[in-house]
Amino acid sequence: MKKKYAVVGTGGRAGLYYLTSIARDYQQTSTFVAFCDTNQTRMQYANKMIGEWGHARVPCFSADQFETMIAECKPDIVIVTSIDRTHHHYIIRAMELGCDVISEKPMTIDEEKCQAIINDIARTGRKLRVTFNYRYAPHHSKIRELIASGVIGDVFSVHFEWLLNTQHGADYFRRWHRDKRNSGWLLVLWNKQKPRRHQRRLSK
Repeated sequence: MKKKYAVVGTGGRAGLYYLTSIARDYQQTSTFVAFCDTNQTRMQYANKMIGEWGHARVPCFSADQFETMIAECKPDIVIVTSIDRTHHHYIIRAMELGCDVISEKPMTIDEEKCQAIINDIARTGRKLRVTFNYRYAPHHSKIRELIASGVIGDVFSVHFEWLLNTQHGADYFRRWHRDKRNSGWLLVLWNKQKPRRHQRRLSK
């Protein structure tokens, strides 16, 4: 029997990591049963995407119809790819309604919401997986393998530097990520907004 998936938030993250993968690569074991979003056009486009791989169109529900979607379509797993500040709401409610959850990173945006999710996992017994796409890149997997094997000895310090180009990096400042209430704030944005304070902290 195929696993039934519903997607909450059908923007770029859903299309890049989930829609094509399930409709194309895992169609023998998985199927979509519903989409939920604030934007009807995005849901229509999501239906078009999965249709290109032979998947049937699925019903679309507005954000305030989330519980109706669960009741009518009965997904086994809810994929949460909505705006970060809404993750905890959909994660918790999906588990309370009997679904397991896959959430795009971050799980949520602050400590209180994180604890609420952890408490609900314990209370409902449902499963939550938080995806971090870079874990699956071959070079990152190889680094993990080398560290775990001990071949390079004990690791005491890691230097990480990531330079975003104007296409990807600038995009954070054009969309909802730029508002701390939506994303919990990105380190790149914090550095951009308050460079002097950041420099003083580093110098201590």
